[in-house]
Amino acid sequence: MKNVLLICESGISSDFLVKSASRFLETYHASIKLMSTNFDNTDTYLDKAIDLVLIAPQASYHEKELEMIGGKAPVKTIPDDVYGWANGEKLVKFIMNQFSLAKVI
Repeated sequence: MKNVLLICESGISSDFLVKSASRFLETYHASIKLMSTNFDNTDTYLDKAIDLVLIAPQASYHEKELEMIGGKAPVKTIPDDVYGWANGEKLVKFIMNQFSLAKVI
C-alpha cells in the first residue's frame, strides 16, 4: 500500500480530487491510500509513512518548504490538466506512473 498526500491551500479542492479518484483506485486495482490536507496541516501527515506528496498547482511555491519539512517522500506538483478538471482517473494514472505500478496507461 502506497500512501499519497495531496495538499492545496485550503484542503477543499484536494479533498474533492481524492473523492474523484477513489472509484478509479478500485478500477485500476491500485494499492494506494489517498489523503488530503491544507498546507498549514501538512506537518501532521509527514510524520506518517507518506510515500509521495502531491501539491496543487497554485500551492507549488511551497514545494521547497515541503521538501525541507518532509525529506522522506518525493514532492511533485499535480499536473494542471488533472487538478483543473478534478480528473480522478488521470490522478490515479499519474500516481501509478510515479511508483511504476503500471506501464504507461
